[in-house]
Amino acid sequence: MHRAPVLNHLPSMSSLPVSTVSWPPVGVVIVNWNLRDSLRETLQSFRQVDYPDLRIVVSDNASTDGSQEMVRQEFPEVRLLAHDRGLGYARAASLGMAALLPEVKYIFSTTNDVLVAPDLIRVLVEFAEAHPEVGVAGAKIFFHSPRDRLWSAGGFFFLGHPWHHGWMRKDAPRYNRVRDCAFVTGCGFLLRSEALQKVGFFEESLVFYSEDADLCLRIREAGYRVVYFPLARMWHKTSTTLAKNRPVQLYYSTRNNLYVLQRHRIGIHPLTLWAYLALICPAKMLLFLLLGRWGNARGIWQGICDWYRGRYGWYEEHHAGDR
Repeated sequence: MHRAPVLNHLPSMSSLPVSTVSWPPVGVVIVNWNLRDSLRETLQSFRQVDYPDLRIVVSDNASTDGSQEMVRQEFPEVRLLAHDRGLGYARAASLGMAALLPEVKYIFSTTNDVLVAPDLIRVLVEFAEAHPEVGVAGAKIFFHSPRDRLWSAGGFFFLGHPWHHGWMRKDAPRYNRVRDCAFVTGCGFLLRSEALQKVGFFEESLVFYSEDADLCLRIREAGYRVVYFPLARMWHKTSTTLAKNRPVQLYYSTRNNLYVLQRHRIGIHPLTLWAYLALICPAKMLLFLLLGRWGNARGIWQGICDWYRGRYGWYEEHHAGDR
């Protein structure tokens, strides 16, 4: 695998003469399901993005709240992929990427609950153009509220659990370093189309959660770097799609993280996998049981069981009568 040294100093927008920057076409994929008002704010944010050739696709999972009508009426410049049924995040995002791939050099994949800085795409593209070995470049992501707290400054695994550098901390100089990462979150990352042509899109059987880590790891295994780039800034409202159904959220995150640990042999394999199964999962289940949140503990257990059985796809396909 190609490994390049970590860059410790941020390039500035003036580091390259303006005449040398070609500003290739960039696609943006936003997945939506019944978050019309939040999606409107996200699209308004992208309208303020200062980039000469930005092509936005909204991949909508059969919303019934007027989201599709809103996009058509208020954002005629946006391409709408209106699906007739819910496809899950991974498949909806992949279809958006597939629609853009032939016509753009980069794809920025994101969600319907973010706001972005006006220079987001410019700084990411400038960095990617200067570093062709970078296959994925992730942004510095803050919480939408409180806005001065970091949500992610790049991702890593510890005891098999995925973590975010800087989570819930105030921004500081140590988060202004360009860093190679195990993964960067799909809440907002720039993907090189050339890398996607080699490895494909999101793993659709995961449906929700960990599809971003899996894609980053596949791109790393294809010889590219996965990099956190702090000049790119955005704000995330966090977990607005499945947040109201915590047991199902825990089911997907547990099952899919086990898939990632096993497929990519994270850390010292299989010790890392067993650490997650024997330490992290039981600790989380015990905490939920002590708090009286039986459904949350059951969601984790169901995720473990379905991973062991090799059962992926939708939760409802395997547990329709459980709720």
